[in-house]
Amino acid sequence: SVMGWPEETEDLKRFYPTSLLITGFDILFFWVARMVMMGLKFMGEVPFRQVYITPLIVDEKGQKMSKSRGNIIDPMEVKETHGMDALRFTLSHASSKGRAWRLSPDQLDEARNFLNKIWNMARFILQNTEDLPEGSSLPGRPLAWEDRWILSRLARTVEKVRQELDRYNFHLAAEALYHFTWDELCDWYLEVAKVRLSGEEGEARRTAQLVLREVLDVLLRLMHPYMPFITEELWQYLKKGGTIALAEFPKSLPDRIDPEAEGMFELFRELVTEVRAIRAELNVPARAQPPVILSGAEEGAQALISGFDGAVCRLARLASLRYEKDFTPPPETAKGVVGEVLVYVPLAGVVDFKAAKQRLQKELSKVEAELEKLERRLSNPDFRRNAPAEVVEGTEAKLKELRARRTRLMRHLEG
Repeated sequence: SVMGWPEETEDLKRFYPTSLLITGFDILFFWVARMVMMGLKFMGEVPFRQVYITPLIVDEKGQKMSKSRGNIIDPMEVKETHGMDALRFTLSHASSKGRAWRLSPDQLDEARNFLNKIWNMARFILQNTEDLPEGSSLPGRPLAWEDRWILSRLARTVEKVRQELDRYNFHLAAEALYHFTWDELCDWYLEVAKVRLSGEEGEARRTAQLVLREVLDVLLRLMHPYMPFITEELWQYLKKGGTIALAEFPKSLPDRIDPEAEGMFELFRELVTEVRAIRAELNVPARAQPPVILSGAEEGAQALISGFDGAVCRLARLASLRYEKDFTPPPETAKGVVGEVLVYVPLAGVVDFKAAKQRLQKELSKVEAELEKLERRLSNPDFRRNAPAEVVEGTEAKLKELRARRTRLMRHLEG
Protein backbone atom coordinates (compact mmCIF):
# COMPACT_ATOMS: atom_id res chain seq x y z
CA SER A 1 0.00 0.00 0.00
CA VAL A 2 2.97 2.35 0.48
CA MET A 3 3.59 2.06 -3.26
CA GLY A 4 -0.05 2.73 -4.18
CA TRP A 5 -1.64 -0.73 -3.99
CA PRO A 6 -4.36 -1.67 -4.98
CA GLU A 7 -3.72 0.75 -7.86
CA GLU A 8 -1.12 -0.37 -10.41
CA THR A 9 1.29 2.52 -9.90
CA GLU A 10 4.75 2.96 -11.42
CA ASP A 11 6.32 2.56 -7.98
CA LEU A 12 4.54 -0.73 -7.45
CA LYS A 13 5.68 -2.02 -10.85
CA ARG A 14 9.24 -0.99 -10.13
CA PHE A 15 9.64 -2.20 -6.54
CA TYR A 16 7.40 -5.27 -6.40
CA PRO A 17 8.66 -7.91 -6.28
CA THR A 18 12.04 -7.09 -4.76
CA SER A 19 14.92 -9.56 -4.47
CA LEU A 20 16.00 -9.60 -0.82
CA LEU A 21 14.53 -9.10 2.66
CA ILE A 22 16.82 -8.45 5.63
CA THR A 23 15.31 -9.35 8.98
CA GLY A 24 15.82 -11.06 12.34
CA PHE A 25 14.97 -14.66 13.17
CA ASP A 26 12.53 -13.64 15.92
CA ILE A 27 9.88 -12.37 13.46
CA LEU A 28 10.08 -15.04 10.79
CA PHE A 29 6.49 -16.19 11.30
CA PHE A 30 4.92 -12.94 12.49
CA TRP A 31 6.27 -10.84 9.66
CA VAL A 32 8.13 -12.74 6.91
CA ALA A 33 5.64 -15.59 6.45
CA ARG A 34 2.70 -13.16 6.45
CA MET A 35 4.36 -10.99 3.81
CA VAL A 36 4.80 -14.03 1.57
CA MET A 37 1.20 -15.18 2.07
CA MET A 38 -0.29 -11.72 1.55
CA GLY A 39 1.89 -11.12 -1.51
CA LEU A 40 0.67 -14.35 -3.06
CA LYS A 41 -2.92 -13.55 -2.17
CA PHE A 42 -3.11 -9.98 -3.44
CA MET A 43 -0.34 -9.79 -6.06
CA GLY A 44 -0.10 -13.40 -7.23
CA GLU A 45 3.65 -13.36 -6.65
CA VAL A 46 5.99 -13.65 -3.65
CA PRO A 47 7.48 -10.27 -2.59
CA PHE A 48 11.09 -11.57 -2.45
CA ARG A 49 13.08 -14.70 -3.23
CA GLN A 50 15.82 -14.44 -0.62
CA VAL A 51 15.81 -13.67 3.11
CA TYR A 52 18.97 -12.64 4.95
CA ILE A 53 18.59 -13.31 8.68
CA THR A 54 20.80 -11.21 10.92
CA PRO A 55 21.89 -12.41 14.36
CA LEU A 56 20.49 -10.77 17.47
CA ILE A 57 23.10 -8.46 19.00
CA VAL A 58 23.69 -9.20 22.68
CA ASP A 59 26.27 -7.93 25.14
CA GLU A 60 29.57 -9.68 25.88
CA LYS A 61 27.84 -11.80 28.57
CA GLY A 62 25.19 -13.04 26.14
CA GLN A 63 22.37 -10.87 27.55
CA LYS A 64 19.96 -9.03 25.31
CA MET A 65 20.76 -5.33 25.18
CA SER A 66 18.27 -3.01 26.88
CA LYS A 67 18.25 0.41 28.51
CA SER A 68 16.99 -1.04 31.78
CA ARG A 69 20.04 -3.32 32.02
CA GLY A 70 22.33 -0.47 31.06
CA ASN A 71 24.25 -2.65 28.64
CA ILE A 72 23.47 -0.91 25.36
CA ILE A 73 26.16 0.54 23.08
CA ASP A 74 24.94 3.90 21.75
CA PRO A 75 25.90 4.33 18.05
CA MET A 76 26.10 8.11 18.49
CA GLU A 77 28.65 7.68 21.26
CA VAL A 78 30.59 5.22 19.12
CA LYS A 79 30.57 7.84 16.35
CA GLU A 80 32.51 10.21 18.59
CA THR A 81 34.88 7.67 20.17
CA HIS A 82 35.59 5.30 17.26
CA GLY A 83 33.95 6.68 14.12
CA MET A 84 31.13 5.23 12.05
CA ASP A 85 33.49 3.29 9.80
CA ALA A 86 34.73 1.37 12.83
CA LEU A 87 31.17 0.56 13.91
CA ARG A 88 30.20 -0.45 10.38
CA PHE A 89 33.22 -2.74 10.00
CA THR A 90 32.69 -4.25 13.46
CA LEU A 91 29.09 -5.14 12.67
CA SER A 92 30.02 -6.54 9.25
CA HIS A 93 33.05 -8.43 10.53
CA ALA A 94 30.93 -10.25 13.10
CA SER A 95 27.72 -10.74 11.11
CA SER A 96 27.97 -14.53 11.04
CA LYS A 97 24.90 -16.58 10.34
CA GLY A 98 23.94 -17.42 13.89
CA ARG A 99 21.12 -16.63 16.28
CA ALA A 100 23.11 -14.25 18.48
CA TRP A 101 26.29 -12.22 18.35
CA ARG A 102 28.13 -10.86 21.38
CA LEU A 103 29.25 -7.27 20.89
CA SER A 104 31.88 -5.78 23.18
CA PRO A 105 33.82 -2.50 23.25
CA ASP A 106 37.00 -4.49 22.56
CA GLN A 107 35.72 -5.35 19.09
CA LEU A 108 35.14 -1.68 18.36
CA ASP A 109 38.68 -0.93 19.55
CA GLU A 110 40.02 -3.60 17.20
CA ALA A 111 38.15 -2.09 14.25
CA ARG A 112 39.45 1.40 15.10
CA ASN A 113 42.99 0.03 15.25
CA PHE A 114 42.46 -1.56 11.84
CA LEU A 115 41.32 1.77 10.41
CA ASN A 116 44.42 3.43 11.85
CA LYS A 117 46.51 0.72 10.20
CA ILE A 118 44.83 1.39 6.85
CA TRP A 119 45.42 5.14 7.16
CA ASN A 120 49.11 4.73 8.06
CA MET A 121 49.61 2.16 5.29
CA ALA A 122 48.00 4.45 2.71
CA ARG A 123 50.00 7.47 3.94
CA PHE A 124 53.22 5.46 3.61
CA ILE A 125 52.36 4.47 0.05
CA LEU A 126 51.33 7.99 -0.97
CA GLN A 127 54.46 9.57 0.53
CA ASN A 128 56.74 7.05 -1.16
CA THR A 129 55.13 7.40 -4.57
CA GLU A 130 54.96 11.20 -4.78
CA ASP A 131 57.75 11.28 -7.36
CA LEU A 132 56.09 8.67 -9.58
CA PRO A 133 56.06 10.17 -13.11
CA GLU A 134 52.62 10.73 -14.55
CA GLY A 135 51.71 8.13 -17.13
CA SER A 136 53.85 5.36 -15.58
CA SER A 137 52.23 1.95 -15.86
CA LEU A 138 52.83 -1.50 -14.43
CA PRO A 139 52.06 -3.84 -17.38
CA GLY A 140 55.16 -5.15 -19.11
CA ARG A 141 57.58 -4.44 -16.27
CA PRO A 142 59.71 -7.26 -14.82
CA LEU A 143 58.42 -8.06 -11.35
CA ALA A 144 60.37 -9.18 -8.31
CA TRP A 145 59.25 -12.26 -6.34
CA GLU A 146 57.56 -10.06 -3.74
CA ASP A 147 55.68 -8.09 -6.41
CA ARG A 148 54.36 -11.25 -8.00
CA TRP A 149 53.43 -12.55 -4.54
CA ILE A 150 51.44 -9.51 -3.38
CA LEU A 151 49.61 -9.20 -6.71
CA SER A 152 48.74 -12.89 -6.52
CA ARG A 153 47.49 -12.55 -2.94
CA LEU A 154 45.49 -9.47 -3.97
CA ALA A 155 43.89 -11.42 -6.82
CA ARG A 156 42.92 -14.21 -4.42
CA THR A 157 41.49 -11.64 -2.00
CA VAL A 158 39.38 -10.04 -4.74
CA GLU A 159 38.07 -13.47 -5.71
CA LYS A 160 37.34 -14.37 -2.07
CA VAL A 161 35.57 -11.08 -1.29
CA ARG A 162 33.38 -11.26 -4.39
CA GLN A 163 32.52 -14.88 -3.71
CA GLU A 164 31.56 -14.29 -0.07
CA LEU A 165 29.57 -11.13 -0.81
CA ASP A 166 27.56 -13.07 -3.40
CA ARG A 167 26.77 -15.59 -0.65
CA TYR A 168 25.93 -12.85 1.91
CA ASN A 169 28.89 -13.97 4.03
CA PHE A 170 29.82 -10.41 4.89
CA HIS A 171 31.94 -11.51 7.86
CA LEU A 172 34.08 -13.83 5.74
CA ALA A 173 34.66 -11.11 3.13
CA ALA A 174 35.62 -8.70 5.93
CA GLU A 175 37.99 -11.27 7.42
CA ALA A 176 39.67 -11.74 4.04
CA LEU A 177 40.22 -7.97 3.76
CA TYR A 178 41.57 -7.78 7.32
CA HIS A 179 43.98 -10.69 6.81
CA PHE A 180 45.32 -9.41 3.48
CA THR A 181 45.78 -5.83 4.68
CA TRP A 182 47.32 -6.49 8.06
CA ASP A 183 49.08 -9.87 7.76
CA GLU A 184 50.29 -9.77 4.16
CA LEU A 185 50.47 -6.21 2.85
CA CYS A 186 51.54 -4.33 6.01
CA ASP A 187 53.49 -7.01 7.86
CA TRP A 188 55.41 -8.30 4.86
CA TYR A 189 55.19 -6.58 1.50
CA LEU A 190 55.68 -3.04 2.78
CA GLU A 191 58.68 -4.15 4.82
CA VAL A 192 60.27 -5.92 1.85
CA ALA A 193 59.46 -3.05 -0.52
CA LYS A 194 61.34 -0.62 1.76
CA VAL A 195 64.61 -2.16 0.51
CA ARG A 196 63.91 -0.88 -3.01
CA LEU A 197 62.10 2.31 -1.96
CA SER A 198 65.08 3.43 0.12
CA GLY A 199 67.57 2.60 -2.62
CA GLU A 200 68.80 4.63 -5.54
CA GLU A 201 66.52 5.79 -8.34
CA GLY A 202 65.98 3.02 -10.84
CA GLU A 203 63.50 0.71 -12.49
CA ALA A 204 63.33 -1.60 -9.44
CA ARG A 205 62.21 1.31 -7.24
CA ARG A 206 59.74 2.50 -9.87
CA THR A 207 58.21 -0.98 -10.16
CA ALA A 208 57.75 -1.17 -6.39
CA GLN A 209 56.00 2.21 -6.46
CA LEU A 210 53.63 1.11 -9.22
CA VAL A 211 52.79 -2.13 -7.43
CA LEU A 212 52.03 -0.20 -4.24
CA ARG A 213 49.73 2.18 -6.10
CA GLU A 214 47.94 -0.69 -7.82
CA VAL A 215 47.40 -2.55 -4.55
CA LEU A 216 46.10 0.58 -2.77
CA ASP A 217 43.71 1.40 -5.62
CA VAL A 218 42.15 -2.08 -5.67
CA LEU A 219 42.10 -2.42 -1.89
CA LEU A 220 40.26 0.87 -1.34
CA ARG A 221 37.55 -0.14 -3.81
CA LEU A 222 37.20 -3.54 -2.12
CA MET A 223 36.90 -1.91 1.31
CA HIS A 224 34.52 0.87 0.37
CA PRO A 225 31.25 -0.94 1.19
CA TYR A 226 32.58 -1.63 4.68
CA MET A 227 34.17 1.73 5.47
CA PRO A 228 32.87 4.43 3.09
CA PHE A 229 34.33 7.50 4.82
CA ILE A 230 38.01 6.64 5.14
CA THR A 231 38.13 5.03 1.69
CA GLU A 232 36.56 8.12 0.10
CA GLU A 233 39.11 10.36 1.82
CA LEU A 234 42.05 8.25 0.67
CA TRP A 235 40.59 7.90 -2.83
CA GLN A 236 40.75 11.66 -3.23
CA TYR A 237 44.47 11.57 -2.32
CA LEU A 238 44.98 9.05 -5.12
CA LYS A 239 43.57 11.70 -7.50
CA LYS A 240 41.57 9.19 -9.50
CA GLY A 241 38.78 11.66 -10.09
CA GLY A 242 35.16 11.52 -8.97
CA THR A 243 33.91 9.59 -5.97
CA ILE A 244 34.97 6.08 -5.06
CA ALA A 245 31.27 5.23 -4.65
CA LEU A 246 30.96 5.31 -8.45
CA ALA A 247 34.26 3.55 -9.17
CA GLU A 248 34.05 0.03 -10.58
CA PHE A 249 34.18 -2.71 -7.96
CA PRO A 250 37.30 -4.86 -8.55
CA LYS A 251 36.87 -7.79 -10.90
CA SER A 252 38.46 -11.20 -10.46
CA LEU A 253 41.87 -11.51 -12.16
CA PRO A 254 42.69 -15.23 -12.26
CA ASP A 255 45.70 -14.59 -14.54
CA ARG A 256 47.45 -12.83 -11.67
CA ILE A 257 47.30 -15.83 -9.34
CA ASP A 258 50.89 -17.07 -9.15
CA PRO A 259 51.46 -20.29 -7.15
CA GLU A 260 55.20 -20.25 -7.92
CA ALA A 261 55.66 -16.77 -6.41
CA GLU A 262 53.48 -17.69 -3.43
CA GLY A 263 55.62 -20.75 -2.75
CA MET A 264 58.89 -18.82 -3.00
CA PHE A 265 57.67 -15.98 -0.81
CA GLU A 266 56.39 -18.44 1.77
CA LEU A 267 59.90 -19.93 1.92
CA PHE A 268 61.30 -16.42 2.49
CA ARG A 269 58.77 -15.77 5.27
CA GLU A 270 59.66 -19.05 6.95
CA LEU A 271 63.36 -18.15 6.82
CA VAL A 272 62.83 -14.74 8.41
CA THR A 273 60.46 -16.20 11.00
CA GLU A 274 62.95 -18.98 11.84
CA VAL A 275 65.86 -16.58 12.33
CA ARG A 276 63.70 -14.24 14.41
CA ALA A 277 62.64 -17.18 16.59
CA ILE A 278 66.27 -18.19 17.09
CA ARG A 279 67.14 -14.65 18.12
CA ALA A 280 64.23 -14.48 20.56
CA GLU A 281 64.73 -17.91 22.11
CA LEU A 282 68.47 -17.52 22.59
CA ASN A 283 68.21 -13.88 23.70
CA VAL A 284 70.47 -12.59 20.93
CA PRO A 285 71.04 -8.85 21.62
CA ALA A 286 69.09 -6.56 19.31
CA ARG A 287 72.27 -4.74 18.23
CA ALA A 288 73.98 -8.00 17.22
CA GLN A 289 74.01 -8.77 13.50
CA PRO A 290 75.27 -12.32 13.04
CA PRO A 291 75.81 -13.93 9.64
CA VAL A 292 73.52 -16.72 8.45
CA ILE A 293 74.73 -19.66 6.39
CA LEU A 294 72.32 -21.75 4.36
CA SER A 295 73.08 -25.34 3.46
CA GLY A 296 71.25 -28.39 2.15
CA ALA A 297 68.96 -27.98 -0.85
CA GLU A 298 71.06 -25.72 -3.09
CA GLU A 299 68.38 -24.66 -5.56
CA GLY A 300 66.00 -23.37 -2.90
CA ALA A 301 68.78 -21.73 -0.89
CA GLN A 302 70.29 -19.93 -3.89
CA ALA A 303 66.85 -18.76 -4.97
CA LEU A 304 66.31 -17.27 -1.51
CA ILE A 305 69.66 -15.50 -1.59
CA SER A 306 69.29 -14.10 -5.12
CA GLY A 307 65.72 -12.99 -4.59
CA PHE A 308 65.64 -11.86 -0.96
CA ASP A 309 69.20 -11.26 0.28
CA GLY A 310 68.64 -7.59 1.21
CA ALA A 311 65.17 -8.20 2.64
CA VAL A 312 66.28 -11.12 4.84
CA CYS A 313 69.23 -9.14 6.24
CA ARG A 314 67.00 -6.14 6.91
CA LEU A 315 64.08 -7.97 8.52
CA ALA A 316 66.15 -10.48 10.53
CA ARG A 317 68.97 -7.99 11.35
CA LEU A 318 71.82 -10.00 9.81
CA ALA A 319 75.30 -9.08 8.70
CA SER A 320 75.17 -11.38 5.68
CA LEU A 321 73.42 -14.33 4.05
CA ARG A 322 75.37 -16.93 2.09
CA TYR A 323 75.27 -20.56 0.94
CA GLU A 324 77.78 -23.32 1.68
CA LYS A 325 77.02 -26.76 0.34
CA ASP A 326 79.02 -28.74 2.93
CA PHE A 327 79.01 -26.38 5.87
CA THR A 328 80.35 -27.72 9.16
CA PRO A 329 78.90 -25.57 11.95
CA PRO A 330 81.40 -24.42 14.59
CA PRO A 331 80.58 -24.73 18.31
CA GLU A 332 77.84 -22.47 19.66
CA THR A 333 75.96 -22.31 16.37
CA ALA A 334 72.17 -22.24 16.38
CA LYS A 335 70.42 -24.41 13.79
CA GLY A 336 67.06 -24.05 12.06
CA VAL A 337 65.23 -25.74 9.18
CA VAL A 338 63.20 -24.12 6.41
CA GLY A 339 61.74 -26.71 4.06
CA GLU A 340 64.78 -28.64 2.82
CA VAL A 341 67.17 -25.79 3.59
CA LEU A 342 69.33 -25.88 6.74
CA VAL A 343 69.85 -22.56 8.51
CA TYR A 344 72.94 -21.93 10.66
CA VAL A 345 73.47 -18.87 12.88
CA PRO A 346 76.99 -18.73 14.44
CA LEU A 347 76.66 -17.09 17.87
CA ALA A 348 80.00 -17.70 19.59
CA GLY A 349 80.79 -14.71 21.78
CA VAL A 350 77.30 -13.33 21.26
CA VAL A 351 75.26 -15.69 23.47
CA ASP A 352 76.15 -17.57 26.67
CA PHE A 353 75.07 -21.01 25.44
CA LYS A 354 75.49 -22.72 28.81
CA ALA A 355 73.10 -20.34 30.55
CA ALA A 356 70.81 -20.34 27.50
CA LYS A 357 70.48 -24.14 27.54
CA GLN A 358 69.50 -24.14 31.21
CA ARG A 359 66.80 -21.60 30.50
CA LEU A 360 65.61 -23.41 27.37
CA GLN A 361 65.31 -26.68 29.28
CA LYS A 362 62.89 -25.01 31.69
CA GLU A 363 60.94 -23.51 28.79
CA LEU A 364 60.78 -26.92 27.11
CA SER A 365 59.24 -28.42 30.25
CA LYS A 366 56.58 -25.70 30.31
CA VAL A 367 55.83 -26.16 26.60
CA GLU A 368 55.48 -29.95 26.98
CA ALA A 369 53.14 -29.52 29.96
CA GLU A 370 50.99 -27.10 27.97
CA LEU A 371 51.03 -29.43 24.97
CA GLU A 372 49.83 -32.33 27.09
CA LYS A 373 46.96 -30.22 28.41
CA LEU A 374 45.88 -29.07 24.94
CA GLU A 375 46.14 -32.57 23.44
CA ARG A 376 43.98 -33.93 26.25
CA ARG A 377 41.41 -31.21 25.66
CA LEU A 378 41.26 -31.77 21.92
CA SER A 379 40.98 -35.54 22.34
CA ASN A 380 37.83 -35.02 24.41
CA PRO A 381 34.77 -35.52 22.12
CA ASP A 382 32.63 -33.34 24.41
CA PHE A 383 34.97 -30.38 23.92
CA ARG A 384 34.91 -30.69 20.14
CA ARG A 385 31.13 -31.15 20.15
CA ASN A 386 30.13 -28.40 22.60
CA ALA A 387 32.80 -25.70 22.31
CA PRO A 388 32.27 -22.88 19.77
CA ALA A 389 34.02 -23.50 16.45
CA GLU A 390 36.35 -20.53 16.91
CA VAL A 391 37.46 -21.89 20.32
CA VAL A 392 38.28 -25.31 18.83
CA GLU A 393 40.15 -23.67 15.93
CA GLY A 394 42.07 -21.44 18.34
CA THR A 395 43.06 -24.43 20.45
CA GLU A 396 44.24 -26.35 17.38
CA ALA A 397 46.26 -23.34 16.22
CA LYS A 398 47.85 -23.02 19.66
CA LEU A 399 48.70 -26.74 19.61
CA LYS A 400 50.41 -26.39 16.23
CA GLU A 401 52.35 -23.35 17.43
CA LEU A 402 53.53 -25.13 20.59
CA ARG A 403 54.63 -28.20 18.64
CA ALA A 404 56.75 -26.03 16.36
CA ARG A 405 58.21 -24.26 19.39
CA ARG A 406 59.03 -27.60 21.03
CA THR A 407 60.86 -28.71 17.89
CA ARG A 408 62.94 -25.53 17.85
CA LEU A 409 63.78 -25.75 21.56
CA MET A 410 64.88 -29.38 21.21
CA ARG A 411 67.04 -28.42 18.24
CA HIS A 412 68.75 -25.69 20.29
CA LEU A 413 69.35 -28.09 23.18
CA GLU A 414 70.77 -30.77 20.90
CA GLY A 415 73.12 -28.19 19.38
